Amino acid sequence: MRKHHPGNVVPMKPELVKKWLGKLTRLNPAAGRGKCRGKAPHKPLLLLCLIDMAEAGELTGRTFMRTAGLVLRFKTYGALVSDRWPTRLDLRMPFFYLRTQGFWQGFTLEMMEAQSPETCFVCELHEEFFDLLGDADFRLKARLLLVSRYFEPRERVALLESFGLATPHPASGHLLPNAEKGTARGDARPTGGENLKAEILKAETEGMRLNEEAEDAARKKGRSARFAVQVVSRYKFTCALTGLCCLTADGAAIVDAAHIEPFAESQNDDIENGLALCKNAHWMFDEGLWSVGKDGRVVLAKQRFTENGPEGLRLQPYAGRLLQFAAGVTLRPKADYFGQHRGFHAISGQTGMLHGNGGD
Repeated sequence: MRKHHPGNVVPMKPELVKKWLGKLTRLNPAAGRGKCRGKAPHKPLLLLCLIDMAEAGELTGRTFMRTAGLVLRFKTYGALVSDRWPTRLDLRMPFFYLRTQGFWQGFTLEMMEAQSPETCFVCELHEEFFDLLGDADFRLKARLLLVSRYFEPRERVALLESFGLATPHPASGHLLPNAEKGTARGDARPTGGENLKAEILKAETEGMRLNEEAEDAARKKGRSARFAVQVVSRYKFTCALTGLCCLTADGAAIVDAAHIEPFAESQNDDIENGLALCKNAHWMFDEGLWSVGKDGRVVLAKQRFTENGPEGLRLQPYAGRLLQFAAGVTLRPKADYFGQHRGFHAISGQTGMLHGNGGD
């Protein structure tokens, strides 16, 4: 089976690119009712998630399921449209219904043809679409088309920011895709035809209508979404304090993306300012009950808390231990950010000054 590798350049036939970009313009999303307005975001969001996974090297074959990586992205990017679509986004819906538009086939766990969202657990991408997802130029064009066609201006700003595709235009200040990513605004013949160019120009024009405050807020939401997805996925859904990785059958994870240098103080969404932490560890970290010392070991602010309960749930046994990272994870937090965290919470950076030593 062919695999996608980020950075590989596989030339694609223009007619195939045009065909599949055309399919992306005909998703036929449902119209919102009640509190929901505009076009239903489920289908374009799922496709954007798959593009993101392909770029990250997580989509290594034609067959995919509702993995933790897919669920994380769908929930995180879905939160960017919650202002106009406040009801819960159900991943099962586009996972099942996009098969009718030729992007993939849907199967049960027994690999029989799925007949409903509740029985669809496995999908197999169309071979042509899978091959195109391995092409960086196609991924960029597909992202721009989906974002411009199915989302409102504020959402576009946030989504582009979350994908790392947004830069301030020097003249107007509104957002344009990064030219170095593979597409320039001035390209007179974008692959996929003039319709794609018109979609992008429309998105740019409408983006100018956002006032500066709204655009800044949208950018911040987009950066936070990117931070959450990258930190949790690249740390393989594993808590850095406890080493725990717990995933549900539906792909939900026990960990969150935590800022090391407090976000309220720094607005720092650098991925090296992040840790994946389970709920308890995250709360205790934000409360300043523990940090990481200059020697890379866990330090506790013991004077700030008391605790009772099973040893595995208490914080004290982790004093002096190294952070836990899953096998194969090369990303590491930056030591300077722990210094900022310790300073903010007035925690000593010397492990040896603490009472108790949990070992490695």
